Amino acid sequence: MKNQKVAHWLILFNGVYAITLLPYPFFLLLSLYTYANSQSSEQVWLEDITASLLATYPIGVLASFVCWIFYHVYKFKWAIVTANLFLIWLVPLVTIVIISSTIS
Repeated sequence: MKNQKVAHWLILFNGVYAITLLPYPFFLLLSLYTYANSQSSEQVWLEDITASLLATYPIGVLASFVCWIFYHVYKFKWAIVTANLFLIWLVPLVTIVIISSTIS
C-alpha cells in the first residue's frame, strides 16, 4: 500500500457509503409511493425536491469512489477530500427535513 493510514480511511468511507446503497431502493420506492399518494398541493414543491434529491443519492456515492484515482497518483489529501465530498449531499437533505418539519 502506498499510504496505509489513508487507504484504511478510504476503505472505511467507501464501505459505509456502499452499505447505504443496500436499503436505497426501498427508501426510494417508499418516497415515490408517498409522493404519488400526496393530497396536499401546498407542499408539492417540497415533495419534488425530496424526490429529486433521493434520486440523485447513488451519484454521490459512486462519485466518492473517484478518491482511489487520487490515491494511486499519491494525492492523499485530495483522496480524503474526494471521499468526503459526498457528505455535502447531507446539507440539502437536512435542510429539507427542517423545512418540512416547520411547515407541517
